[in-house]
Amino acid sequence: MPMPFIELLKARRASRAVSPDPLDEKTVSALVEAARFAPSCYNKQPWRYLFMTSPGALEKARSALAKGNSWALAAPLLVAAYSKPSGDCVLPDGRSYHQFDVGMSVMNLMLQATELGLVARPMAGFKPQAVHDAFGLDPDDQVIIMIAVGRPGDEASLPEKMRNLDDAPRQRLAPSQMARIL
Repeated sequence: MPMPFIELLKARRASRAVSPDPLDEKTVSALVEAARFAPSCYNKQPWRYLFMTSPGALEKARSALAKGNSWALAAPLLVAAYSKPSGDCVLPDGRSYHQFDVGMSVMNLMLQATELGLVARPMAGFKPQAVHDAFGLDPDDQVIIMIAVGRPGDEASLPEKMRNLDDAPRQRLAPSQMARIL
């Protein structure tokens, strides 16, 4: 029986302990499908992804990671999400929706990973231009985020300073601090 949606949201965690065990094609395809069905402005679907599982692709992606994300070197799947600013709605007042729409697509991917019992941790600590160049993206493609995906791993494999970071109680603002119901 599927997990109730709010429970799925509560279950989502972005652990750093990721098992290096490879993910099968069916699992990766499920993540692609989840990302694909996100909403977007005028259904423009500006998101594009690199799902990197082969040794050569993983090597290129890993070389773009910041030192602080060394834990992600174990991930059997690295995902880069990118888009063109011109590929989505840009309103006359200058508001551009491509990053927002990519974010919704990434969240779909992360929730699917959670439902499958996987870790999916988004990372800002990487060199977007290195990913861009390594994979020959178009000049106006903007690499927005990288996500490390895999089965939960052993915290003992993490550097000492990263162990137990994910054990802290999950804290969220109180509803009254983040929403005004008028």
